[in-house]
Amino acid sequence: MRALNRTVTRLSSQFPLRTVLIVPFVLQIFTAVGLVGYLSFRTGQKAINDVATQLLGEVNARVEQNLEAYLSVPHQVNEINATAFALGQLELSDIPALERYFWRQLNIFETLTFTGLGLENQDNLGAERFDGNQLTLRISTAASNHIFSTYSTDETGNKLEVLRSIPFDPRTRPWYRAAVDARSPVWSEIYSNTAGITAYLGASTPFYDTDDRLQGVLLTNINLSQIGDFLESLKIGETGQVFIIERSGMLVATSTGEKPFKTTQEEYGAERVNVADSDDSLTQSTARYLAEVAAIESDKARSHEFTIDGKRQFVQVQPFRDRFGLDWQIVVVVPESDFMGQINANTRTTIILCAAALLVATGVGILTARWVTDPILSLNRSADEIARGEWDKTVELDRNDEVGQLAKSFNTMAGQLQESFNTLEQRVAERTAELAESNQQLETAKEKADAANRAKSTFIANMSHELRSPLNAILGFSQVMARSQNLPGEHQDNVGIITRSGEHLLTLINNVLDLSKIEAGRTTLNPKNFDLHRLLNDVRDMFQFKAEEKGLQMSVEYAPDLPQYVRTDAVKLRQVLINLINNGLKFTERGGVSVQIKHEKCKIKNEESSDKLTLHFAVEDTGAGIAPEDMDSLFEAFVQTETGKQAQEGTGLGLPISRKFVRLMGGEMRVTSEVGEGTTFAFEIQAVEVEPAQIEENQPQKRVLALEPGQPRYRILIVDDKPINRQLLVKLLNPLGFELREASNGEEAVEVWEEFGPHLIWMDMRMPVMDGYEATQAIKSTTRGQATAIIALTASVLEEERAVVISAGCNDFMRKPFKEADIFEAMHKHIGVRYIYDEPTQTGATLSPGDLKKSLDPANIAKLPSGLLKHLESATSFAEISKIDGYIDEVHQYDKAIASALAALAQDFAYDKIATLMQAAIEVQSEVSIADRQS
Repeated sequence: MRALNRTVTRLSSQFPLRTVLIVPFVLQIFTAVGLVGYLSFRTGQKAINDVATQLLGEVNARVEQNLEAYLSVPHQVNEINATAFALGQLELSDIPALERYFWRQLNIFETLTFTGLGLENQDNLGAERFDGNQLTLRISTAASNHIFSTYSTDETGNKLEVLRSIPFDPRTRPWYRAAVDARSPVWSEIYSNTAGITAYLGASTPFYDTDDRLQGVLLTNINLSQIGDFLESLKIGETGQVFIIERSGMLVATSTGEKPFKTTQEEYGAERVNVADSDDSLTQSTARYLAEVAAIESDKARSHEFTIDGKRQFVQVQPFRDRFGLDWQIVVVVPESDFMGQINANTRTTIILCAAALLVATGVGILTARWVTDPILSLNRSADEIARGEWDKTVELDRNDEVGQLAKSFNTMAGQLQESFNTLEQRVAERTAELAESNQQLETAKEKADAANRAKSTFIANMSHELRSPLNAILGFSQVMARSQNLPGEHQDNVGIITRSGEHLLTLINNVLDLSKIEAGRTTLNPKNFDLHRLLNDVRDMFQFKAEEKGLQMSVEYAPDLPQYVRTDAVKLRQVLINLINNGLKFTERGGVSVQIKHEKCKIKNEESSDKLTLHFAVEDTGAGIAPEDMDSLFEAFVQTETGKQAQEGTGLGLPISRKFVRLMGGEMRVTSEVGEGTTFAFEIQAVEVEPAQIEENQPQKRVLALEPGQPRYRILIVDDKPINRQLLVKLLNPLGFELREASNGEEAVEVWEEFGPHLIWMDMRMPVMDGYEATQAIKSTTRGQATAIIALTASVLEEERAVVISAGCNDFMRKPFKEADIFEAMHKHIGVRYIYDEPTQTGATLSPGDLKKSLDPANIAKLPSGLLKHLESATSFAEISKIDGYIDEVHQYDKAIASALAALAQDFAYDKIATLMQAAIEVQSEVSIADRQS
């Protein structure tokens, strides 16, 4: 080191001091500036690579987000329309309503160019948006001989004048065939309009009727030019571009404004453009390079580099797919020259600075060297910080020379890069806001759908209340009159007719409401354990007399190994069998009706389950049969077959409800029929076999005669805005000795409660002034009110009504029309009222058909006392119900089987048959008496 110092000192001593000072400074300046220029160039190249990758990724992400949002709307609109048809909100036959609906829909969804449908009957209609945002209606029906006419419209969607008309069959179009072949929502091929100017992409969805028959295809179009407009709005460097292509290489959209179709003289005036044949040189070169490296065939995002005339190009290929069949490629290409302009300018500036520094260094010396070195070092530090991504770093230098210009150029470059990233962030934020607005529109549509569902539920509740309330009075007063011992026999018969008619009407109402609840998804299974053999025997016995009266055979056949005790919804199974057997007997004049039941064990992993069953039922009749043209509408609500119309019976609800019940129980219903030969309905349900000990026996209901002695005189408050409903409860409860008060609304009820202090309140929930909910809350909010039992009486059939009523503070919930036994049981449950009952009348439900027939044999009945037979014959002739019941009770003392059989006939009001049996038995007694005297 010392030797080197001596050498440098010796050499420097041979030159002037100025030279000694300038040369090292010049060398330092030259070296420093050259090094900074080199590092800046290399750092700039690395930064270019990073920025290019980030920019390509950001552009791809933005394009992908825009496509997902833009392309999701057509299928969502189709789904909304399909749901509207499924719910019955739209009818294919109501053309004016469909025109208004599609016109308004197109007015709401501004990104759509067409929304409508094509049908299997060649009908085609919808609304279309032309250039200039003009909304039109396009219609083709059988009435117009399927000429597809385009109408201009006014601002409310009314048709004005015909703009154009062409023959058109939607069933031949690619969008229609693609949906039919896929049997699910799909995208059509990209196609042009008839002018060959605009490219369309169609979302098509097939829809079917309840029997899975194709009705047509829903179509929603979008204009690919909107995608092109979005791509043109992107800032991708100075000359960069983005384009979207199909796997086949066909152009979908591009940021250059090039159309994906070229005008030709073909049928629809246009043909697709292959990206390799693009008019844009950069697009064409990029496509050919990607074809060479098979980048389009890749299923992953790939980044590439290639050169055009020696200039490097950055390109990124991003696959884009969706679940409806789209398979596109997003291609972003940016020339390196878009990034190198500033780098080259900096390089030139560096060279200039080197030359200037050399000239200045000869006259300035050490001070000049120091004056130049410091800002260069500062610039070097800032360059390093910018290279590390700290874009807010700048060179603070208040100078106007070359070094100052270099600092300003560097600051300008950093500012431009930062501005580019800020622009990208701003556009991402704008896109996010657009997505939020789209989500808000979807939320609004959902709120409208929820409002429609709530309106439907309100309609069901109101209809239930308005129909069941008067039925409550009809059936209730019929029960009260039937309890009277002083009612003449003729009026007793009339009461029986009123009761049966009211119950029939209630059944019809319940069928309608059941169907509504099923369609709304509110009907659920209520499984319980029961005796399957008994249920089948009960159903057989129920229809045995009706079959015998028509001279028909009635049989229920099942194997001895059929499980006796099962768990499923017994009420729905019983209703299905009753509906099918009743239909069979109704339309059969000879032969009969038979029911066959089989079963099989369910298999789990190739092994039979020990308790899960599939029960197979077949109800076969030898009746009139069903015509083939009626088979398609057999299970439609309120629709009757031609045979049913001729019989002038029924409502057309039995079969639709039966099939929906069967589906709810895990099965399906099928029908086979031949006109003049008969019909067979077959179905299966899922069940679980249970043990006999798990069966709950139903005890026969007892009739309340009076209150047990030794009880307080219970105070009961009856609250209802309808006087007839209050009068019904008064008539029912007053004879038993209850102390009763009435109120016509909730406000009056609260006042009477404070004064009267009832043990129990029967509370109607819908009333003027103050309803039952407010009145209940007011009463239950006090300590004294907690001790008062409140039972809600409502005509609503909605299950959620029960939860609302209980949450309001009511102790129990009862629907109108009610049975007197339910009223008495509720009072016993909540305030402990005890009653004196009569013994329940035995019915013939537990007798087998053979025992029943034997019991009703006139020769067997003739064994009873003749006086009892004459009294019973007289009472039935005049329909004196109270006397009939009394005489049957006397028969019970002599023969329980005969009494049970006669009670079954009396329960069905078959008084004429009882009278005939009594007359025949009396004749048998006379013949026996004559024979005895002769012997």
